[in-house]
Amino acid sequence: MTKLPTADQDLSPEAAAERVAPLFERADLAGIELCNRIAMAPMTRRLAPDDRVPSQAVVDYSARRAAGGVGLIITEGTHVDDKHAPDSENVPGIFNDEQAAGWKRVIEAVHSAENNFGSPSRIAVQLWHTGRHAMNPIGPSAIPVQKRDGGYKDTPREMTEADMDEVVAIFENAARLSIEAGFDSMEIHGAHGYLLDSFLSPASNQRTDDYGGSFENRMRFPLRVVRAVRKVLDEAVGREYPLMIRFSQWRMEDYSAYAYPDPDHLERWVLALKDAGVDILHVSTRDATDPGFPHLFDTDTDDGRRTLAGWTRKLSGGMPTVAVGRVSVSASMDEGAAVQTTDPAPAAELISRGEADMIAVGRSLIANPRWCDTVREGRWNELVPYTREMLESLDD
Repeated sequence: MTKLPTADQDLSPEAAAERVAPLFERADLAGIELCNRIAMAPMTRRLAPDDRVPSQAVVDYSARRAAGGVGLIITEGTHVDDKHAPDSENVPGIFNDEQAAGWKRVIEAVHSAENNFGSPSRIAVQLWHTGRHAMNPIGPSAIPVQKRDGGYKDTPREMTEADMDEVVAIFENAARLSIEAGFDSMEIHGAHGYLLDSFLSPASNQRTDDYGGSFENRMRFPLRVVRAVRKVLDEAVGREYPLMIRFSQWRMEDYSAYAYPDPDHLERWVLALKDAGVDILHVSTRDATDPGFPHLFDTDTDDGRRTLAGWTRKLSGGMPTVAVGRVSVSASMDEGAAVQTTDPAPAAELISRGEADMIAVGRSLIANPRWCDTVREGRWNELVPYTREMLESLDD
């Protein structure tokens, strides 16, 4: 594996720009023509009105990132119903016509924004059901989420077959509305301990029916949702419409969790997703550059250094893969009060090594709507550091 030089704030802008050049190559991601390899990670803002319709502030916020040159904008998690999906008020939705019309305004603004990369940004919606973390929680089993600071959230109601049918139907409805709105792609949120991910873990799924027990059984319901969404897309626009899914090792309630304890489990999962009709795999880790299985392999070997995104791309047979986690910031989410700006070159190296096709940037894009322009010019050390106070407004 070719190594890039160690990060150095004293490099000339030209040298710094050379180190991040892979991020700014044009890309074809499962048929989506992109002006570069930067995605905006889906970051929950909780700043939509009570009707969960994206506001003008959301339109303007998204358009500024498009003008800044982000190749693919992934919306914040967008609730697929108002019954069990939401974990809080004021998160946007995609379960009625008014919300779809609101998102259409966002999409049009993103597509019409001019940037310095030669073609407009594309935008994908992230379909989100929070499950055990919801205000009105449901889950595979009646096991409450333990809070990291002690205590428990409300105990979720164990889902019945009727509940599962209903969840499948609301994902189908959200997919139809997303197509009508005009999104270029859509992503199913299957990570971080939310509904679909909670079925995969024996800690949260202790069912004794066909949806619990073995890993194959625990995959059954998430894959059922994926297949249902894929069918909607095929009928509405055809098999060429790209479907993404986000998955992770860690969960909101347990940052040290291993959803896929070894490459064998990961391979079974990604190949099942591929068979179900997923086109793009979005791999969420605490740090995108960390080894995927440090507990299994010597980190001085290629297998030991390979990231979770790298393993995913390898085991899936080269499926388009997006890597995310602590890109251009000094601390993982909820880790320390002070977050400094860091060199994005190590993330660019994942593309050079063939471990990822795109890199998703989160908090640094909240702080820097023109992140792409600044980094491409070799001026990453001029980026504005992210602070939590920035979450209180969609203004820049």
